[in-house]
Amino acid sequence: CSLHGCDVPHISGYLTIAEFDIATHQLAHWRAQPEYWLQNAYIDPSTGRPAFNSCMNPMLSVVQVCSGHGVCAPFDPNEVDRPIFFCKCDEVWSGLECAERRKRQSVAWVMSMLFGYLGLDELYLGFSQQAMQKFMVSVVGVVVAYTGSIILGIIIFGFSWMFDVVRIGLGPVLTSTHRVQADIPRVAFAVLTIFFFCFVAVAVATAHMYKTVLVRRRHFDHVQCYSSTSTKPLV
Repeated sequence: CSLHGCDVPHISGYLTIAEFDIATHQLAHWRAQPEYWLQNAYIDPSTGRPAFNSCMNPMLSVVQVCSGHGVCAPFDPNEVDRPIFFCKCDEVWSGLECAERRKRQSVAWVMSMLFGYLGLDELYLGFSQQAMQKFMVSVVGVVVAYTGSIILGIIIFGFSWMFDVVRIGLGPVLTSTHRVQADIPRVAFAVLTIFFFCFVAVAVATAHMYKTVLVRRRHFDHVQCYSSTSTKPLV
């Protein structure tokens, strides 16, 4: 294998074990990704070209370093002879040059509570594959609840949903690039989460109770209106 892909296995480098129709490409997949240098560079005002680590440029002022969203801090505070500085971003910003705004923990948490079973919270965090997997688990739970055991279906449906609600609310989780901005007080998260799922449980129990009562009433009316020996209704 190489950076461009894998070849068909050969015997002693000459004979092919089998004939496979393997798709090839002219440009390697890793080259099609955004360049790390361009993603984490800043534009040097004196040259107008991308450069790396604005904190090590002595020609820049305090407001020009870190994209104006952070301060320069030493990588090793104990190094006094030749210190190396990097950007220490404000809470809302991230990246080597503090140029990327963080996604909010509160938004991800609310989306997880309201639409987590659809996988929208994972989409917001930038994980499309996990979002599809979570949605398929929810579909399996609904199918099991309607065709088999209701309890098992509710467990399958609610496990991944509740797990992500707690996981996202407990702390700043990772997105596809950086961590989210921590903006949920722990007490508010705990109280609101408990009340929300208590409300969901009461709603599900009420709906199940209404369905059960309706079925029993229909059965009772059927028994009262029709005898076992006659097909005519009793009046």
